[in-house]
Amino acid sequence: MQSTNLDSPSRPNRRVSLLRSVGGKLFLSVFSGTIVGLGGASFLFYQEMAKQARAELIGSLNVKAENLEGSFNTFENSTRLVVDAVFNLYKAGEKREQVYVDLIERSLKTSPLGTGLGFGQHPDSRLLIPSRKYAYPYAIKKDGKVTAKGGETEPEAYTASYFTEPIAAGDDVWLEPTSYIETTLIPPKQLVTTSYALPFYNDQKQILGVLSQDLELGFLSEKLSDPVMREKGNFVLVSAKGNLIAYPRDPQLALELKPFPEINNYDQLWEKIQHDLVTNKSNNGIVSWQDNKGSQEYWAYRRLANNNWILLASVPKSVIVGPLLQFAFTGTLSAALGASILLAIVVYLFVRSLNQRLQPILDECNRLAETSSKSEEIMAREDELGRLTISFYNLLGQVTVNEKRLRKEMARSAEAFKALQQAQAQLIQTEKMSGLGQLVAGVAHEINNPINFIYGNLPHANTYTQELLSLVNLYQEKYPNPDPEIKEMIEEIDIEFLVEDLQKMMTSMSMGADRIREIVLSLRNFSRLDEAEMKQVNVHEGIDSTLLILQHRLKAKPGFAGIQIEKEYGNLPLVDCYTGQLNQVFMNIISNAIDVLEKNSENEPANFIPTIKIRTEVLADKSHVVIRIQDNGPGISPEHKTKLFDPFFTTKPVGKGTGLGLSISYQIVVEKHNGILKCISELGKGAEFWIEIPIQQYEYSEKG
Repeated sequence: MQSTNLDSPSRPNRRVSLLRSVGGKLFLSVFSGTIVGLGGASFLFYQEMAKQARAELIGSLNVKAENLEGSFNTFENSTRLVVDAVFNLYKAGEKREQVYVDLIERSLKTSPLGTGLGFGQHPDSRLLIPSRKYAYPYAIKKDGKVTAKGGETEPEAYTASYFTEPIAAGDDVWLEPTSYIETTLIPPKQLVTTSYALPFYNDQKQILGVLSQDLELGFLSEKLSDPVMREKGNFVLVSAKGNLIAYPRDPQLALELKPFPEINNYDQLWEKIQHDLVTNKSNNGIVSWQDNKGSQEYWAYRRLANNNWILLASVPKSVIVGPLLQFAFTGTLSAALGASILLAIVVYLFVRSLNQRLQPILDECNRLAETSSKSEEIMAREDELGRLTISFYNLLGQVTVNEKRLRKEMARSAEAFKALQQAQAQLIQTEKMSGLGQLVAGVAHEINNPINFIYGNLPHANTYTQELLSLVNLYQEKYPNPDPEIKEMIEEIDIEFLVEDLQKMMTSMSMGADRIREIVLSLRNFSRLDEAEMKQVNVHEGIDSTLLILQHRLKAKPGFAGIQIEKEYGNLPLVDCYTGQLNQVFMNIISNAIDVLEKNSENEPANFIPTIKIRTEVLADKSHVVIRIQDNGPGISPEHKTKLFDPFFTTKPVGKGTGLGLSISYQIVVEKHNGILKCISELGKGAEFWIEIPIQQYEYSEKG
């Protein structure tokens, strides 16, 4: 006989895919997180370095601007020194033209920056050189050689901007660059210069003239020819009106007085810089720009204090961004490579340790997997933990079954608990209202007997009184002169007043007895809380009975003005209902309205009148009646409105309410009378409870 092997057949070893293995997944997950973290850190580092590079650009601009401002300050001071010298000669009484020409010549020779120097005597005052009407002593420097001249000049010179603008300003000004032919040079030559000019006056504030010193634009272009940073970029100097003063990239454009906005697409750049200077109220800043060739640039700008000219520094973005990107990419790549090597080692050691610990469980899983085709499918998953799932297969199935059973039991328990709560609430409220009904019925019964006796005897008492009064009148007619003692008694009791007041007393007693009978009737109507039969009743009688019971709470008291009741009763037919239960609904809703109005009375203005309005009507289809009970209190918040009819929900303090009234009322209207009970309310606009019940109940009409 062939032997049978009872042991489980050996399972062939499966190769685990590297990408699907726990180690591979763990490595990829951690490596991905590391890459994201390194990328984020590199991005933040790049942002910080870019910020520092922009600060370096601003710093380079500021250094050049301060150097330029220092040169302008020297230029301005040398010009003022010449003005002081001219003024001193004037005060000394010097009026010879040649003396002033020599002064101008010597001053220009010692000026480190000036290329031209001179002053124009005002033709209307002629206080410096009276012999000349159009005196304009002037000197010009070219290639280190100074040429000076005097004599009469053209009258048009006194209408030029370099003469009129300083006088109009009353102070020193830097003039816009200008191009002109200098005739004092041999041969004559075209020059492009800017000028610093200032007027000067005598002690009597009479104008003596205007002195100006010229500065060639070529000098400024040379001064700004250094690269901005990292041997890249260039500086640009632009006047306040947008004209080029220095443009080292193409100095000829400055000599041609080309407006800066007309170069490239710099009109938009210039507008943005002007806008930033105005809105940011700062004299410097930086702008990212792309020219019309698509080149990305950074433009830093600063307004110079001397003349409001704008010094610009332009560098390609690659100068700032390029090294940073290279550094960030290299750093991230190096860090990622190091992290991947370290992670590979750590993951390898972790997975090897995990496999050693899981091997006994895996062996057991292999044994169990032979008995289930589903287990075979699960164990075929190509990772270390795939086959481990089989060990929990049966357990999970049992847990699922138990969970479903537990959920069903919990649902049934919740329904039972809710029903118990409702029964408890209804029992408490029913007992309370039943006790109140018995008390009211007892009081009504005790009052009814004596008041019936009084009410029944009042007509006889009234008749007897009238007969006695008739007898007295007849006696007075027959015996007009009674005995003195009787006469004295008549005067003492004031018989006429007694007769008149007695009739009034009898009338008042009759009215009071009628009122007491009405009250007793209302109490008896309200006391029918425990009647089990549905009857056709007058709804208005139930409302009036409830108001009578609550009459003491409606009256004014110290600190409370009382509540006004407004009734708008419609023409209602008799309605099928449980009288006592419906009265209970009226009692709960009106009592709540009174509580709200009393509590809120302190927060209302002095002229506020607490009011409860009760309206009744028949719906258009004549199948239902509606009772609307509205107050003018503070209203109900939306979050409270959704829980209004829940058992035991109340906003009243502990000991002031049980939270059962509206819940019981909802059951009475909706479940017992097949009606509708809802609340319509907005904060600050009061609350209205809508009670809608059928005129004829199906069950009652079937019985009828």
